[in-house]
Amino acid sequence: MRTENRKRKRLRRLAFMAILVQSLAGCSQTQHRLNADREAYCTIAERNHDPRWSESDISIDMDPRSRYFDPYNPDCSPMPQDDPASHRYMHCVDGKQGWKHWGRNGVRAQLTNPQWRVQLGEYAELTEQNEVKLDVDSAVRLAYVNSPLNQNALETLYLTSLDVTGERFRLDTQFFGGTGLAYRHQGNQTPGAIGFDPFLNRYVVTGPFNTPEINRLTVTNDLSASRRFATAGEVLVGFANSFAFEFTGNDVSLASSLANFSFIQPLLRGAGRDVALEQLTLSERRLLANLRAYSQFRQGFFTQIVIGELGVTGPQRFGPTTNLQSFSGFGGVNGYLGLLQQAQQIRNTEDNLRLQLRTLDRLEALYENELIDIVQVDQFRQNIELTRANLLDQTNGLQLTIDNYTTQVLGLPSDLPIELDEDLVKQFQLIPTETVSLAEKLLELQQRIGNIGELFSLTARLEMLAEQIPGLAEQNFVDVDLALRQLKGIVDATGRQLLDLPSDLTGVEAVLEDTDVAKLVENFDLLPKDSTTFATGQGGRDKLAEQFAEASKRLDDFLDSMTEEDLAGRIDSNAEWFADILSLSRSVVLIQSAAGDLASEPERVLADAERLIEPARELFAVARGDLDRMEEIAPERERFMRDDEKARFRGDRVKLHERLSDLESGDSGLENTISDLNRLRDGHSIEQRTATIRGLTGWIQSYLQLVERLALVPAQARLEVVTVDDVELEPEAAFQIALENRLDFMNGRAALVDRWRAIQVAADALQSDLSITGSGDVRTATNNPVDFRASTSRLRLGVEFDAPLARLLERNGYREALIDYQRNRRNLIQSQDQLQLGLRALLRTLQQRKLQLEIQRRAVTIALRRVDQTELSLLTPPPQGQPGARPQINPTTAINLLAAQSSLQNSQNSFLAAWLNYYTARIRLYRELGVMQLDPTGKWIENSVEFESDDPSNATSDVLEPLPPPVPIEVFEFDAPAQQDLSQQDLTQQVREPVRSGPVAVSERGTEEASEFETKLHPFVRLAEKIAGFEKKQ
Repeated sequence: MRTENRKRKRLRRLAFMAILVQSLAGCSQTQHRLNADREAYCTIAERNHDPRWSESDISIDMDPRSRYFDPYNPDCSPMPQDDPASHRYMHCVDGKQGWKHWGRNGVRAQLTNPQWRVQLGEYAELTEQNEVKLDVDSAVRLAYVNSPLNQNALETLYLTSLDVTGERFRLDTQFFGGTGLAYRHQGNQTPGAIGFDPFLNRYVVTGPFNTPEINRLTVTNDLSASRRFATAGEVLVGFANSFAFEFTGNDVSLASSLANFSFIQPLLRGAGRDVALEQLTLSERRLLANLRAYSQFRQGFFTQIVIGELGVTGPQRFGPTTNLQSFSGFGGVNGYLGLLQQAQQIRNTEDNLRLQLRTLDRLEALYENELIDIVQVDQFRQNIELTRANLLDQTNGLQLTIDNYTTQVLGLPSDLPIELDEDLVKQFQLIPTETVSLAEKLLELQQRIGNIGELFSLTARLEMLAEQIPGLAEQNFVDVDLALRQLKGIVDATGRQLLDLPSDLTGVEAVLEDTDVAKLVENFDLLPKDSTTFATGQGGRDKLAEQFAEASKRLDDFLDSMTEEDLAGRIDSNAEWFADILSLSRSVVLIQSAAGDLASEPERVLADAERLIEPARELFAVARGDLDRMEEIAPERERFMRDDEKARFRGDRVKLHERLSDLESGDSGLENTISDLNRLRDGHSIEQRTATIRGLTGWIQSYLQLVERLALVPAQARLEVVTVDDVELEPEAAFQIALENRLDFMNGRAALVDRWRAIQVAADALQSDLSITGSGDVRTATNNPVDFRASTSRLRLGVEFDAPLARLLERNGYREALIDYQRNRRNLIQSQDQLQLGLRALLRTLQQRKLQLEIQRRAVTIALRRVDQTELSLLTPPPQGQPGARPQINPTTAINLLAAQSSLQNSQNSFLAAWLNYYTARIRLYRELGVMQLDPTGKWIENSVEFESDDPSNATSDVLEPLPPPVPIEVFEFDAPAQQDLSQQDLTQQVREPVRSGPVAVSERGTEEASEFETKLHPFVRLAEKIAGFEKKQ
């Protein structure tokens, strides 16, 4: 039994010690943080029920996948890496040793989440090259996970909720308690001192005296509670006891207790619920305002991601203002849509560059045949170089914009690889990608056919000159000049063939037995000495190029200086050199012909040409599909057209179908092109290979022209398919919708009322101080901590009054509150004006962009037709000139081609800009109206709201307090003449008049006049009286 009693006593002691230690330490940091989170989120949840601003997930805890997520315990976070020079002051400052436990949690290696790149693929799509595929959905997800802007808004909302809990705590019952331990010792002798002796009537030195020694230990405990009431009163209730132990002499102890209370209730200044509940009311209203502000912030956050414009203020720690942000009337295309616009413009530039390069090949061919002058060719070449430079600028600008977007909007580093998903602007890729691929293959085949034809031509010309050169000295001047010019042409053509000279001579061993070829290989080190493989090194190729360049220049000089007088002598002296150059050219042609198996090359070209027929059929299928989609969308487009526009639109569609049919089965259509190729294939033989290549040269040119013209058909059809969603809304209706749905204007009206309420609070401070006070206590009478007796109690009641004699600062504060209210009232009016201005500008912009879209659509159509016609002009035979002169193509051909191709690129960019500007303005309109609805991930639900103005108070009338009725207009009509009794000028004059002293001045004014004057100085009182009178009449 005794053992059990000892165990119980031991357990009681342990429990007591545990409670004591807990009370000394209080709650842990973690517990305080969790308590703050619980109260803050509960406070937010109380207001998060209205569907107009409710949010499903409000938490300041960052996503663990975020780059900014902190994986460490927030209550025991390691120290960030410090600056070494600054860090030493944490250990020693002013010669004093610093706290030595700063590094007890360690030092973090990096500020960012070390796992964020690994976890990136969990919420963003990655390509095979580990690039983030960026579209609207992924951009929104990335921004919500990583953007500091959204996190800052959430934290501001959270801090506002903490302000509410603080104000609620201020008006709640607050408990205080503690204990104290004190020991006091006093010796048994009191030292001497100077004192006054009344008997001697003088100061004397007294003491020392013997007094009782004191050795006393006192233990005190106290517990109290205080509470502030909604009426501005305050009460305090307390209980305290003490235990005193005296250790001198025989041990004596005393236990005593005290219970007391006190209260104060103001009656005038500082009294009433208007003053007592002001801070709590203000914090509660600010929290509601910030919850609405965060909901609107999410709308602006979406527009910032998509169009690069936030357009909203977001939560503010100290509440909303009446100076509200609205659309200014000017806005561009930035954000994700801006990236797509730049990317598509780059693609348009690339398409234009490819078109210019193909056109340049044709112009150079015409120049070689002396059908066009060099000025036009160089003009085209110069424009191509400018286009290349512009393309580099555009590409670099896009990369810089992507880096800025990644860092500033998504909250990610600029080195993160990004791949844009361009599905949104894919409809503006007017030229099918199949066309580009097919045209490139045709150009390669055309180059190949040209090389084959040139080799055949060189072979024939070399054989002819080989017979002519030995007897050149015996020929007349004209024949020599013609023969040498042919030789120069062969040298230039052979020099161009050096670019295609094979790097590996394996397989051409047969031609190495030729004397000229063997000499070429030996003289120019085309065969490495340390290998049995045949290979042309770069050094040998460069030597050959120098040899042919020198030969071409020498022939030019010879032809320029050749005369009939010294013709025979000069021919004899250069005869050997002519033979060497002819032999050198023949060797290169033989190697090139053998390497390419020139005899069977035409047959292979025919096979490759046949394989390029099927891609053209597929391109026709693409064009028919685009035409079908154009017909499907045509009724929708015709709904908004006039009769003349409908007729023109239908006529254009008919012509487009006819053009496709003509390209497929017309005289120069696909079917005839296939038939021409079949005839070339059927007539081909070894003996007819030159004729086959000559026929293929014309065939590939016409086929390439067919493909290029065919590409314009789907381009025109795709152009007609691009549409926009029409917005039919009057400015007045838009303004009313915005006033009812804009969350910031709800907050603005609430902010104005806050300023209006501040007038009443400031006016309260002008009154007298009149308070009722009271206090009382009761004590224990004996050595017993619970022996309370009425005879030991005390009670005090009182009234305190302080006249309003010094109220200058309060007067200034009241006047400032009046001015502040009027300023904010004007701000709210101006904010409404700015909102109306922005909405009117937006609606006009939408109509303007819609018209511009149609204008630019027609401009692209015209540009396509110009490109088609100017390209056809190259195939038109030039008019015959003077007799004996070669015909020349129009001298403005190059200018026309450049203008048409540049016009196509510019009109494509303008068409894209018109559509993006309309789409951007439509997104901006939804945000400005306050009707943009977002799904839980933050993405816009398009076309989710009908533009109808409903009274939002109907949906919540069962849970909200009804607003006071408006002031009846009869009150103002009745009050208007009365206001003339004391105009502002009269009032100012009375204020400026000096107050006459003495009783005469008081008697002259009289009590009745003074009362009337006071009433006129308080229009709020008079207005309230008239409203009350009006209600009684009703």
